[in-house]
Parts: sequence; structure tokens; C-alpha cells
Amino acid sequence: MEAREDVKLYVKLPGWFKVSTPVGDYNPDWAIVMEDHASRAGKPILYLVSETKDTMDLGKLRPDEKRRILCGAAHFGSRQFNAPGALAGIDYRLVTEASQL
Repeated sequence: MEAREDVKLYVKLPGWFKVSTPVGDYNPDWAIVMEDHASRAGKPILYLVSETKDTMDLGKLRPDEKRRILCGAAHFGSRQFNAPGALAGIDYRLVTEASQL
């Protein structure tokens, strides 16, 4: 993340940061502040909460991990999972490396 100019801030979310979902509390991995790639002027700033896993294949994850990821996508909104979400301006993604942000 340090090598990317579009990343302004990133933090590992603490264990107490939880999102309530129908399948239990969910603790995303990271909060990331990036310049919006769609805006060539670098504004507005986009806030992302990302979940990182070793695989992009949800079928290879434990059932509870898969449910939490899909609930996170539904809560935050995700183009990746075709979920509009309850919060505007946030795009939730499952990634395996920083270049996928």
C-alpha cells in the first residue's frame, strides 16, 4: 500500500469494529482511503472496507466466511457481488492483493 500514490491512508480494523449481520457479527480486515480513480482530479476521496482472503472463489471458503462476506457486500454495497448495499458511495470487494483495489 505504501507504494501506491492513490492510497492516502489504510488501517487494520480492530477486533471491536463489528458490523451486525443476519449471520452474526462481521469484522472486516481493512479500511482504506483512496483517491477516486474515476475522477482524474483525484477527488472525491473514496472510503473502502476490504476483506482479504487467499482466494477469490467463495466456494473454497468456510461456509461462515462466505456468509459474512456476502452479508458485508449486501450491507456496504458491492459491484463485484451485484449488491446495491445500504450505504451509498462505498464499494465492498473481496481481494487477494492490493492491485485489485
